[in-house]
Amino acid sequence: MLSHKLNGQYQMSTLYDTKIELNNVEYGICGIDVGNSRVKIHHDNVELSFPYDKEWKKNVQHHFRDHTTQKYLIGLSSVNPKHTTAIVKVLQRILGHKTLNVHSLLMRNQGLLQFGNVESAGIDRLLGTIGAMQVAPPPLITVDCGTAITINAVSSEKVFLGGVIFAGMSTQIFGLSKQTAAIALIPMEEPEGTSGINTKESLLSGVVSSAIGSILYTVENFQKAFFGGEKVPIVLTGGESRFVQRGLEAKGLTVREDSNIVTDGILRLLADAKISDLQDTVIAKI
Repeated sequence: MLSHKLNGQYQMSTLYDTKIELNNVEYGICGIDVGNSRVKIHHDNVELSFPYDKEWKKNVQHHFRDHTTQKYLIGLSSVNPKHTTAIVKVLQRILGHKTLNVHSLLMRNQGLLQFGNVESAGIDRLLGTIGAMQVAPPPLITVDCGTAITINAVSSEKVFLGGVIFAGMSTQIFGLSKQTAAIALIPMEEPEGTSGINTKESLLSGVVSSAIGSILYTVENFQKAFFGGEKVPIVLTGGESRFVQRGLEAKGLTVREDSNIVTDGILRLLADAKISDLQDTVIAKI
């Protein structure tokens, strides 16, 4: 927890209340996660998510231009190079904010998470474990159910131990619809039961079962390999996490759901950074 002074008294506050003074200007902190299928914005009590439709850049611009009065240090993380330059250009057209390269900032601060023992781990996976440690103390396991499902482990010493990646539920449906003539592309939704009496219900039940089974198998292996068989907390996130949560809890896992672990990781990184590192990682004009 952080504290700030109000009317001469110190008040307890949260990560989201953090203010940083840079060159005599006070900034709030904001995290933006440029993902595979959508962009997520998180600051203060604001949580926004825009799919990459024809309006997404206008929506981002509209929010920061017309719905914010605070100047922000915006930590930008991306796994989607196609949209990275576009969103930086949008943000740089709005006066007052500064956009920072979160990857560069993370490389300068491995006190929050040690990851030198792994190669080319996705920035979203690393930030997700940092964010998850705001929800539950390590050791822990993160499960992120999005376009891909990623499962990652972090030790009690805050060492990133690695993880696994496999296709998310909507991605499985998409792949089957492209590879088979009899399976149509359908939106992911809650199946009615554990099995289906038609193709649609069988498909939904199948991809959910495959996700739950794969997660359970991986978590069990991680518990044995990394934690001496101990059942460590599972921090669950991602747009499709609701489809697996009950199945995991039914198997006795301690599951804590938090939709913002990646952006929380960005905010934590900004809040803990040295002023010199913040200044050095501001993205230059594009």
